[in-house]
Amino acid sequence: MLNYLIDTDIAAGGAELEALQLALIEGKVRQQPKRAALPAQFPRTQIHHERKNSFCRCGCALKRIGEDAGEKLGYTPSVCTVERYIREKLA
Repeated sequence: MLNYLIDTDIAAGGAELEALQLALIEGKVRQQPKRAALPAQFPRTQIHHERKNSFCRCGCALKRIGEDAGEKLGYTPSVCTVERYIREKLA
């Protein structure tokens, strides 16, 4: 009987320990703040930023692997526009 009580106490303590460890792990995870997307009805202007040369230091040609894009809200009296800045990624 005593062994049974000890086993149940150990099991309950183990469950509490797991719950506390999960809470500790979840407490450390920080979420990045995200901005809401700008409204789709605003007219958009795309501005491309391209590199002057597409060669690395050793002289090999770089390949395009994607692009980064960011948006900025522009305001002209009575008109809102979205300027989309596009920078290509090369590797």
